[in-house]
Amino acid sequence: MKKDDLKYWVGFSMIPGIGAARGNRLVSFFDSMENAWKASDSDLSRAGIEETIITEIKKARGEINLDIEMEKIEKEGIRLITIKDKNYPKLLKEIYNPPFLLYVRGELKSEDEFAFAVVGARRCSDYGRQVTKELVTGLAQNKITIISGLAAGIDGIAHQAALAIKDARTIAVLGCGIDDASIYPTENRALAAEIINGRGAIIS
Repeated sequence: MKKDDLKYWVGFSMIPGIGAARGNRLVSFFDSMENAWKASDSDLSRAGIEETIITEIKKARGEINLDIEMEKIEKEGIRLITIKDKNYPKLLKEIYNPPFLLYVRGELKSEDEFAFAVVGARRCSDYGRQVTKELVTGLAQNKITIISGLAAGIDGIAHQAALAIKDARTIAVLGCGIDDASIYPTENRALAAEIINGRGAIIS
């Protein structure tokens, strides 16, 4: 996808109220996200966007400098994958209201379709730690990509256990930005860097 159109996808992803559902309505209704960004109130309404969200869109047009946002993204080594891209994760596209845009650092590979998600408590027991390590070790040794959320506790343990296996892969799905300053919790930033550096990807 052309960079000039990608910046409009980014713009919409930054607007309060534009999540997967409304984002996908825009993707389906308009020929391009540039046309959606520049659309009239009536066309946005026809696309299924409510009046309050149209107000947010008009406000964002005046406040967000899309070119500067793209410069930030490039500086951080972040790749953008839209729901229209052929390399958008196949299984993710099958869920109800999949994200219309993914921010990615690192690399997604075809073998990541064989994956297992591990999530758990931030304040975990010794037993929880032990079982997580054992389960993840066995899965990673059998070429199963481990997916978790990079949170403290079980999530971090799952990623670490996967990284302990040679050539194993792990993916961290974050609920925050994936630029260096936004990765949370801060104590797992080194872990994120290891994942990005050839062992998987972090996604938002």
